[in-house]
Parts: sequence; C-alpha cells; structure tokens
Amino acid sequence: MPLPFKSTTTSQPFRSTSPLEMASAGGSFQVKVISKTLIKASDTTIQPYVLHPSNLDHLPSNIPSPFITIYPKPPSGGDYSSVAAILRRTLPTFLNYFFPFTGRIRPDENGVPEVHCNNEGAELVVARADIRLADVNFHDKSKSLEPIQLPYDEQIPLSIQVVGFACGGFSIVWGGTHLLSDGHGLSFLPTLWTEYVRTGQLSRIPNHDRSIFRPRSPPTYSPETDRSLACLTPDDLINSLSAGAFVKRLYHVEGKHIDRLRELASREGRGATRMEAFSAYLWKALATAVGDSDVSCRMAWLVDARQRLGPKYAQAMKDYMGNVITFATKEAGVAELVNGSYSQVAGMASAAVKEVADNAEDHFQEMIDWVESHKLGKRANRVQVGLGSPALVVSSFHHIGLNLDFGLGQPALAMADLPWGRLGSAFVIVLASPKGDGSLYMNAYIWSQLADVLESDPDRVFKPATAEDLGLVEPASHQVWVSRL
Repeated sequence: MPLPFKSTTTSQPFRSTSPLEMASAGGSFQVKVISKTLIKASDTTIQPYVLHPSNLDHLPSNIPSPFITIYPKPPSGGDYSSVAAILRRTLPTFLNYFFPFTGRIRPDENGVPEVHCNNEGAELVVARADIRLADVNFHDKSKSLEPIQLPYDEQIPLSIQVVGFACGGFSIVWGGTHLLSDGHGLSFLPTLWTEYVRTGQLSRIPNHDRSIFRPRSPPTYSPETDRSLACLTPDDLINSLSAGAFVKRLYHVEGKHIDRLRELASREGRGATRMEAFSAYLWKALATAVGDSDVSCRMAWLVDARQRLGPKYAQAMKDYMGNVITFATKEAGVAELVNGSYSQVAGMASAAVKEVADNAEDHFQEMIDWVESHKLGKRANRVQVGLGSPALVVSSFHHIGLNLDFGLGQPALAMADLPWGRLGSAFVIVLASPKGDGSLYMNAYIWSQLADVLESDPDRVFKPATAEDLGLVEPASHQVWVSRL
C-alpha cells in the first residue's frame, strides 16, 4: 500500500527551519491581566498536612500541566466577567475536594518537592485579549493556545485563568502541575467543576492518597527499566536554539479519515482500533520525513495504567488524581515503515502497548523503585530526551468523554498541553472534538519536516485547525472533496 502522502528523502541532518522563519507568518495578540486573586477552600475543618508525592509523581516532577478550554460567545448572554463570577462563587466549596491544589509546593530538607496542604489558595486570574476568536491563528499554537497560558509561580499547584476575547468568547485554562496529576487526573478538574456548577454536587470524589505506591526495600529493577529511564543534566538536553527549531501546530482530523485509516489498518486478518490506525499513519509519516537521514525512527505511546494494574489497585485507581503513566516504545526501520502496510505498522504499535499493559504491575513497581534510587535532580523517560533515532511521543485522550458545559454551552476546543522544554523528541496530544462527531484534534510539537509531510498529503488528513473548523466563524464556503486514501 503506497503512502497517502508524497515521500521525501533528504541527506541533510534531521532538523527544523530556523525560529526566525517560523515567526514570520501569521499575527499575534496581547493579553492584559485585569485581576489576580487567591481562592481558598471553604472547609475550615480540614487540618493542614504535607502530601508526599509518589515516586511516579517525581518522575515528571513539578512542570506545568495545563488543560485548555475555549468557548464561543454564549448564545444566552454573559461574558468572561460573568464566568469569573461563577468561578469565584463555586471554587471555595469545589476546592474542598481538591485541597492539595490550594497548598504550596516546597522542597524538603533534601531538595525533593512536597506539597504543603495549608490552604494558601488556588490562583484565579482574569484577563482580556484584544482579538476576536474568529481572527486567531489556531494552526500556529504559539499564536493561539500559548498566549492564553499566563505564567504562574511554580510553587502554586493550580492557576485558573479566564481570558475574555473581543467577540464575547472566552477561554479557561486550568494550569496544574505534573507533580500532582497526569493528564487524566488533570482532566478531573474541569469536568468535575462543570458538573458541580450544573448540579451542585460531584458524582466522583477524587483520590489524593499516594500511599498505595511504595518502593520496595531494597529498591529492585531490571536492566531494561534502567535503560528506559534517565537522570538529566544540562549535557543531556538539546540547546535552546535546537529546542526553538520545533514547530507548534494544531491539526483537525475528520472522523471519515479516521474511519478510512482504520479500514486500511484492519486488513490482513486483524482489527485495528482508531488509535492504532492513527498511530500507523503518524509513524509512516515520520519515516517519510526522516528519509535517508537515519535508518530507523521510534514511536512511543503514553500508557495510562489506571485500568491495567492488579485487583489490589482497582478501588484506589478509580478516581486517582496522581501520575499512573508510562511509555511504550518501539523502534523500526525507515524502509520497513515506508514500505509496510498500514495493518503491519498498526500491529507493531498494538504489540508495543500490549507488552507494557500486560506487565503493568511489575513495570510500575520497577519504575517506583528506580526513582527511589534516583530521587534528586530531573528525570525523564529516555525516549523523551531526543538522543538516538528520531522519536515521536503520542498521548491520547480521544477515549475520554468530557462534558464541559457549565451552563454556557460546550467548548469549541478542549485540549491538554505540556511544555516540552529542551527535550529533543517530538510530542503530540490527541483529543476528541467536543462536538462528538468522531473527529480529533492533535496538539503537535514536531519537526518542520514532519509538519511538511502531514500538510502536503493531497487527501488532507491532517488539516490545519482554523476558527472555522472550531465553529468560531461562519464558513466562507462549503467545498466538497473526496479522500484519495
């Protein structure tokens, strides 16, 4: 089966265009902060305590972990100031269930971060943007999703940021920290808050107890686990100019393309999931972008183990807020990927994830033990660092149903984000469209060569996300085209 996009080869090093070239297209906008306040939990009977993050929390440690929602102008009226008023009214009681997020992150005597749950308050920021949502360049994430993520003190576990746009639409960013939650856990905040606003109660109570994940004495882990994880020093990270060479993009993939990819990936006697088919397309695109600059390339998938651990974890994992994620990694030859069928490539993706999922309990215990032996400094999964063959990491939220209507309608976009810093691998986050139409949005931090391959596909599987796609502007035309896959 030929690739659905034009194959390219290059003998040049696998790198992007310069930051100056990336900054030349499109416009930007300014965000003006109007107010900052601290919102405390209302239950004064909760006694202060110190939350010691698990070793699974310490692996990513204290890096920002935002969840972004963008809403069109409410048809029933209201604007960002009324949204801020709803937050001020409901957050004090709501935060009783998320008490650690009202505390402060501080180092212990050994420099290891811990959370002082003392109700100093979550941060509420209200701001205004000087642009209509219809005029925002959503495809270039640095000019759409990034400007509405306002910086906040790294000691603050939760900064809730409301930005009003000139059209009457608004965004809410739930700025969390990876020390307290992975992406799945962070999604509890907006989903349970909107439920609380709608109903006045919560159907699920978040679990902040980290005691279930304990290291063994002595810590024990295999050579494979030791090779998969890394302690980071500045010498292990790409320099700032190389990090700036990645492009930040937002793509829209229509449901019909996912269905077609799944059909291709389900041939040769195997059935493929939507994510396996999606991964096959991405991996083949990556191999095409790499061309002859390397002999192989890697894909890695973030695996959420909440439903994959043994029975003793089942009750605790149901509403667990902390980190329970790992990486399933697979390397394959460029020629094998380019020439292989979708079914074959999807099968490799499936096998990689299955290997981790089938051994989740042992795998996570070894990770816990490894971190216990490497507590100080920064750590990461080795595939994130960017050494070795080009690697693309995929984090998928496409299966998580999010009802984010708190009385003003569903958002046009709901998207997790993760500042990748000086890590040298590419990274994409996949979420389902809030419309529930089977389409996906992909938040991408990738090399320009890979972006070129995706965007040059004549079948336009990966369409640059636009305000029109998001329903934030009336369509200029209704063009009809047929997939050539």
